[in-house]
Amino acid sequence: MVIEFARADCGSCPSRDTCTTAARGNRMLTLRPRELHETVTAARAEQKTDTWHAKYALRAGVEGTINQTLDITDLRRAPYHGLPRTSLQHAYSATAINVIRLDAHWADQPTRPRTSRLTRLAHQLAA
Repeated sequence: MVIEFARADCGSCPSRDTCTTAARGNRMLTLRPRELHETVTAARAEQKTDTWHAKYALRAGVEGTINQTLDITDLRRAPYHGLPRTSLQHAYSATAINVIRLDAHWADQPTRPRTSRLTRLAHQLAA
């Protein structure tokens, strides 16, 4: 359940800046059932631990590898039908990524931060 306060209620309130960061200026509260609220609260508390950060760092590395594979090899769409050919494409894609990474490591190429397509488009339009 979402409760939204009227703009007139929040507009003149002296505590509005500490109460909400909404651009429109009025406060919204989301009330969840007790079980869901306790689950969300526990998950948020767990995210503040060092153990969770270590696990997430591993996940972020894996997701970066998957993203690189998707960008370079177009792995989302297999041009083949059937599991054996698709599995072979996945093996070739993994090999290609390993070769690209080994080449970058041996050539001592500096890593560059990844920019989104939207950011690149914005730079092109601004130029």
